[in-house]
Amino acid sequence: MLIDILKNSINPFDYDLGLKVIQSDYANAKTIICCHGYGHNNEIADVINSYKVVSDTLISFNFPDFNITDQSDHRKSSFGTIDEILPLLYVIKLCVIDDKQKSINLYGFSAGGGAVINALAFLNQDIFDDRLKEVGITSVEKKLIIDALESGVIILDCPLKSIEEILDLRGNWEGFQILAHRYLINNMCPIEAIKKLSGLKLNILLHFQNPDDILGNRDDTIFIETLTKINENTKVIIAAEGGHNAFHKKLWQAYNLITF
Repeated sequence: MLIDILKNSINPFDYDLGLKVIQSDYANAKTIICCHGYGHNNEIADVINSYKVVSDTLISFNFPDFNITDQSDHRKSSFGTIDEILPLLYVIKLCVIDDKQKSINLYGFSAGGGAVINALAFLNQDIFDDRLKEVGITSVEKKLIIDALESGVIILDCPLKSIEEILDLRGNWEGFQILAHRYLINNMCPIEAIKKLSGLKLNILLHFQNPDDILGNRDDTIFIETLTKINENTKVIIAAEGGHNAFHKKLWQAYNLITF
């Protein structure tokens, strides 16, 4: 049924949402919605499937700025705006409201992890309720979605913490300066948005690679302290398994321990 819902859904966005589903062979399998990182796309589900470490149904999609590169005009990107987050919320809505799933897992890698944090923050506030209605999420649907997410697992895999951390690692490149300003003015810097999760009862797996060769590790400690204070049920995994863009075995071992 889920595959039919995704196949027949009418894309409310003006770009290729690229909905993809890799169906589990298990009748009672959970669903993981996979959120890709900067410069990537909906193939994130294929990447996770290739690890052969989960038996869940995997769903992926394209954020508006999928396949973005350093040469892209970041002034035209959706990073750090509600428009970046709405597609994720729409996919969650398809699973929870249309397919009536009672429990949903979210996986956010890198910039996708930052998007997951902001999506949770938006669901826990009313600031963008009018925009949420554009993708079929009213206050009633929002409550059902929160319930399903609280029943599932939130996987933050080397999540984006702040653009400033990246600037500190790589230097003051103009593109990232543009993004840093936009995250700031929209109150969407992930390390700050964590505070807006207060009151939610989430099951969170937070994973960092140390060293992280792409995002850096400057803000790891404050991110961990802020998240564990806001959300008591947060498990932290720190490993050194090849860096940011590697197979993070210890993360998936931890995931399987809490889901089986």
